[in-house]
Amino acid sequence: MKKIYVVSSGEYSDYGIDAIFDSKGLAEKYISAFDQNCYDQMEIEEWELNPNENEVKNGRKAFCVRMDKQGNTKEVEWRDSTFGLRNTSLNISFTYNKELMNCYCFANDEKHAVKIANEKRVQLLANDSWGVDI
Repeated sequence: MKKIYVVSSGEYSDYGIDAIFDSKGLAEKYISAFDQNCYDQMEIEEWELNPNENEVKNGRKAFCVRMDKQGNTKEVEWRDSTFGLRNTSLNISFTYNKELMNCYCFANDEKHAVKIANEKRVQLLANDSWGVDI
């Protein structure tokens, strides 16, 4: 996947994008053109261009499925933000603790999202990875 390099500065409500480049070297040269002894230091963020392209083209939606170790679905939520799937080309990410797994995925519908989450749950159990820090 192609990456872009975002030059940003500021924090919280003062955060802003200053420039976007197709090479890290150009982004570094851009930053070096400015006095960096100031309050808002510029930083380079690497972002993937067209993340989750196939999922978006196929009309899939972003879901979060909360599932316990036994496979009981506690909640299925159509996501209202990119949380859990931000800045990744993977169409799935997950977090879990000893009780619950949060599976963030692109799926056709809620039933499909639960199927994806259950497949991940089965993998974790087969690898004896449930509850292990990731």
